[in-house]
Amino acid sequence: MSVAMLVTFKAKDRDSLYIPVATQGAYHALWLPAAEKLGLKWVPQFEDGPVVDVSELPALLDELRKLRGALASNPKNDSLLERIDWILEELSGLDPNEVSRISIG
Repeated sequence: MSVAMLVTFKAKDRDSLYIPVATQGAYHALWLPAAEKLGLKWVPQFEDGPVVDVSELPALLDELRKLRGALASNPKNDSLLERIDWILEELSGLDPNEVSRISIG
């Protein structure tokens, strides 16, 4: 299994955006312990399938930045940092007025 985000849009003719986040193993070994240590709200819930309200997008982005900062000191996390950077880029490029739903699971 893996953890991914699915962004759906208000426009019915626009394809959903699928963003792979992590394998289940990487999520449990790296993402979850760091997120819990930082006291994050959204990242620890990723595998439970939360729906993130569009108004919470800035908070989600902030959590991902904090997680990235916490993991940046270990060179073994380079590929993980690249993944987080890519997720941040994808989510930052969204127009919240066009997003209908952000599902994570």
